[in-house]
Amino acid sequence: MNSLESRLSASTGVEFREVHQLSSDVHENLLAQGDIFLIGPYTLEPVRQVQRAPQQNTMISIILLIFPDQFQKVKQAIQFAYNVSKNVTFVSYELGKDITAVFDNAILRSQQRKSFSRIAQQQVYPKPASPNLTYTNLTAFLENAPIGAIVFDQQRNIINANFKGKQLFSPLLDVPGNVNWSDIFPDEQSAIITLPPESGHEPVHEVIKVNSQFLEINISPLNVEDKQAHYLLLLNDITEKIKAENKLQSKIAELEFLNQELDQFVNVVSHDFKTPLTSISLLAEMGIKETNPEKQASFLKQIKLSSNKLRDLLKGMNVLVDATKTKAEKIEPVDFQERFDVVMADYHQLLEKDRGIIAADFSQAPCMAYFTAHIDSLFSNLITNAIKYRNTAVPLVIEVESRKEKDYTILSVKDNGTGIDLAKNMNKLFQPFKRLTDQGTGSGLGLSIVKRVIEKSQGYLEVFSQPGVGTEFKVYLKSQV
Repeated sequence: MNSLESRLSASTGVEFREVHQLSSDVHENLLAQGDIFLIGPYTLEPVRQVQRAPQQNTMISIILLIFPDQFQKVKQAIQFAYNVSKNVTFVSYELGKDITAVFDNAILRSQQRKSFSRIAQQQVYPKPASPNLTYTNLTAFLENAPIGAIVFDQQRNIINANFKGKQLFSPLLDVPGNVNWSDIFPDEQSAIITLPPESGHEPVHEVIKVNSQFLEINISPLNVEDKQAHYLLLLNDITEKIKAENKLQSKIAELEFLNQELDQFVNVVSHDFKTPLTSISLLAEMGIKETNPEKQASFLKQIKLSSNKLRDLLKGMNVLVDATKTKAEKIEPVDFQERFDVVMADYHQLLEKDRGIIAADFSQAPCMAYFTAHIDSLFSNLITNAIKYRNTAVPLVIEVESRKEKDYTILSVKDNGTGIDLAKNMNKLFQPFKRLTDQGTGSGLGLSIVKRVIEKSQGYLEVFSQPGVGTEFKVYLKSQV
């Protein structure tokens, strides 16, 4: 600021005076003769200073320097405050920034206002009939305000509204004469808002929801014309701000939930990795020392089993991470038969070995707009479960089909496996890292992941099962278009 002061002081007729507060007669006299009132970025009460300055000089231009990280907050607070001069210039200011051009424009505007005032005093234009505040000049003052402004009486009848206020409640306020508070605020929450009793009291400040909009309201007493009790209602639409805050909170909650599950998974992995790694290490040492080919082959088989367990744990970790990427993935037309064939390429040999039969019918709903990776994950996890928990006494049969039902596309996977005792295990069924039986292998993540990716896309899942008979999973998917 020192460089700016020295630069402008060199100009003819420019003088700087520092004002610490706007209360003394000396400072009032200074402002009365001034052209610019500069409020620095370190000012503790910028709103109050902006309100006081025009009371001492209505012609003065106010320049408010605001640090970038506080810019929107301070600007909104001042614009929303009552009795704020419209001759305010907001400048996002960083130390050392050249704002000479801002000063030049502010000086020019002050001089223009003073010239117009002198012309008015010379009767070139007729003086106003009354110095008192009227509905007419109040409307003119508020018409171009960036927030809604509505005047109403003690019975809450709407007297007048500016352009932004009419826009917020269109078409109700196009002709405000016969409109009441209850017409624009029909809900119970806004109806019970208490009005400030008289001038001098703190204004009412609330946030209310009207027709899916969140409105920040400020109500102040107002004396106009006939001196009856009237009120000025200022409204600021903060719907997008609320949505952004809710979205942020939702994301924070999602990340916290994910961190909890990752912590659980790390604990499971750190524990479960020890056993197969130790087993592989010991078996390898024994195999190296062993000379009997048959025993060496037995060690290799056991190493293979332990490595398969490690592979399942690593696969579970990858799928868990992939399940968090819904919003970043591309939505595209997904052909169920095509994706089913891709997934089943990994299972054909296993089904043939166990004399398994799988039948798929997607004729009733062949495709939908969705995430391809999630359809693949859904098929893979449900088919894996059906194979893993098969009834070894009979050939495995898996039936897969799709169909439309209202707003949902339903994918059904039904098997004739060992079944689930839902009365006993329903609460554990979709919990991560929970396995209901010792049959098969895996980390217990499959059903938890399926449920999560479906629900993140506004779908849901149903399960029907009977021990010894089989299980059916119905997945209700919502189109992502």
